[in-house]
Amino acid sequence: MIPQEELVLDVPLPPGRSPASATQVQSRTETMEAVASWTQEQLVEGCRAGRREAFDALVARHYDRLYRLAYTMAGPEAAHDLVQETFLAAVKSFVRFRGDAQLATWLISILRNQHSLYLRGQKKWKLAPLEGEGDRLAAPEPPRVERTVREVLDRVKQLPDGLRLTLVLFYVDGLKYSEIAQAMECPLGTVRSRLFEARERLKKLMETTPP
Repeated sequence: MIPQEELVLDVPLPPGRSPASATQVQSRTETMEAVASWTQEQLVEGCRAGRREAFDALVARHYDRLYRLAYTMAGPEAAHDLVQETFLAAVKSFVRFRGDAQLATWLISILRNQHSLYLRGQKKWKLAPLEGEGDRLAAPEPPRVERTVREVLDRVKQLPDGLRLTLVLFYVDGLKYSEIAQAMECPLGTVRSRLFEARERLKKLMETTPP
């Protein structure tokens, strides 16, 4: 069992920084192949028990989604730190995870809390030191954001936080209304109204804002 205070996430750097070696790419590919065999129940049980392979699978399965959300919430520079802090907070909070929510929506809630701390300036962004391979949790390379998609995301970032996150969760990540409501801790009707307003505002932004 791995003590939670000794866990260090090997969360990859965002696009534009040092690329991974061939060995790292192969290792992450093998990790992704192993992820598919884990059910949510097994992930929860394994993470609660402090099993490293469970944490590896957790990060590999959910990193891309969290990175996309963090990118739209705070931009490419802060996205890496937000995801790092989200997983570290999740590791410390697993003992309180009741299992009445999907892991994805639970992690999104943690990401939103970390983003709030980031905006309020109440958290110092300092990555934990990476002392050795044995202390790291494997994670996939962050998704590369294509130019056309990035242009849309740049418009989306001009929307208020609640509208922006709702839009991304629905159209990019394919979450259902009920899952978005759970992740954002709001009524179902609020999700619907935010989606409608977000679509209308984004439409105007795409028509009036130059690329």
